[in-house]
Amino acid sequence: MTEHLSPLDIAFLAMEGNSNPLHLGAVATFAPSTPVHPARVAAVLCERALEIPRLRQRARTSLLGGARWVEDPGFVPEDHVFTHHVRGRERFATLVSHLMAQPLDLARPPWELHVVTGLAGGRFAVVAKLHHSLCDGMKAVGLGLQLFDPSRLSIPDAPAPIEKSIIPSLPSLPSLRGIKDTFDIASSVLLNTKPPTLNSPVLTSSTRPRRVVMSRLDLADVHRIRRAHGGTVNDVLLALVTGALRHWLSAHDSAGPSSVVRALIPVNQRSRSGDAASGNQISGFLVELPVGLADPLERLRSVREQMESAKALGSDRGAGALPLLADKVPPLVHRLAAPVAARCAPLLFDTLVTSVPLPSVPLSLDGAGLCEMYPVAPVAPGHAVGVALSVYRSSVHVCINTNQSWMSDAQWLDGVLRTEVASLQDSRELVGLPR
Repeated sequence: MTEHLSPLDIAFLAMEGNSNPLHLGAVATFAPSTPVHPARVAAVLCERALEIPRLRQRARTSLLGGARWVEDPGFVPEDHVFTHHVRGRERFATLVSHLMAQPLDLARPPWELHVVTGLAGGRFAVVAKLHHSLCDGMKAVGLGLQLFDPSRLSIPDAPAPIEKSIIPSLPSLPSLRGIKDTFDIASSVLLNTKPPTLNSPVLTSSTRPRRVVMSRLDLADVHRIRRAHGGTVNDVLLALVTGALRHWLSAHDSAGPSSVVRALIPVNQRSRSGDAASGNQISGFLVELPVGLADPLERLRSVREQMESAKALGSDRGAGALPLLADKVPPLVHRLAAPVAARCAPLLFDTLVTSVPLPSVPLSLDGAGLCEMYPVAPVAPGHAVGVALSVYRSSVHVCINTNQSWMSDAQWLDGVLRTEVASLQDSRELVGLPR
């Protein structure tokens, strides 16, 4: 069945650039019971990718700016699956950073899988890249799960093909209600747009070199903080990210008492609509991360209050609703305006902080159990950093994708996040709670 890209999908396709590739990423590590050969893992991934229809398709554009997914007649899964061998954590991080900086070839199905062996303890990793025009974070999880071994997790069936007339239909005119909704969203976005923070290290010129930094936290510590102070797990994680950014900015004399970092928090819209279609169905919240506050508890309270207010207002209002507005713009406009729109991201937000939900059941690939799953967020034009988080079983995985060399030390990130966790645990409200 031929499926047309939505206007938002086309926007991501049109904004692709060499300096700021717009693909989603993931770094998954596995612990096999016996030594593995990378060619064996690659063969398994190729076999399973061949069975996923969307991974066999590429985007074909039209003269009027639209696009649709079509079967790639030359598709061979081996062209998208690669093997590597590295030694040491630092070389692995360097390889991941290099892979994430390379744009995907949009003339063919826009995805890649990289099998990496040689990790400590006999582990191996799979580094995945999926273009944002292909899917949002939630849909990427659904596609990725089909590459794992069969498990107790049920994967929704693809929607049944819709019979279409052979007579082409004219595009329908927007209803008055639709026009009003679009106007309301646009007004809300514009009213919440603020001038960019001048000389902020989280805003920078676009450059190709990337550094992906990953850190792992104990989920039990996050739940302990949440029980003491209220809110949600995501509130606590946002506060920890705020603390990490504060340390980063303070080290470069860029965090004054009133400093904030405007973070776009993507919000999944799929559960609301019940639509199983692929592509992007997202909106967002805009939160001012209070990096100027010295007290970690005050930072957590500020984040919690802002998230509660944003949820009460709804994800279709505020500057964070820009994806919803983009989905109402004709495809041709995206094609013509994409180069300018891409450079306007700093007018709306300073960084992206996304949380990717993962199933809590044990997952494996060719019998090797999944140990870690780090999502990798794209870095928008004009931005220095993108942050992605995931919770898998007993751990929280934090991944920072940056083009700033002085934020490239993984040990630095580990230390900062653990310091933030300890500071919140040592708050007076936690006295008497079990550790």
